[in-house]
Amino acid sequence: MDNKIDFDYHDLLKSPPAHDELNKLAAIGKGSLKDLINPRSQVFKKMDIDLGAIDEKNLVDLIQANPRILIRPLLTDGKELLLGFKEGDYRDLFQA
Repeated sequence: MDNKIDFDYHDLLKSPPAHDELNKLAAIGKGSLKDLINPRSQVFKKMDIDLGAIDEKNLVDLIQANPRILIRPLLTDGKELLLGFKEGDYRDLFQA
């Protein structure tokens, strides 16, 4: 399905989001920075970190050093945030 949607691609692995970008994404998603983390990622599992015990500053540092722990893809229009790829969610968004 080709929806001819204009978009800006940002490679999170090559250029991790800055602190303010991460906070903005979390706010758009109506959650916290911790909601952007994929606890099932192999990188995160190897770290053996208690996500509940880490503060925001250290979490930002962790994300920037290890962007593979982010849920990907992240899709936002500035008003809504989709985390991960769920075909139905994308279809619903693009058909709206």
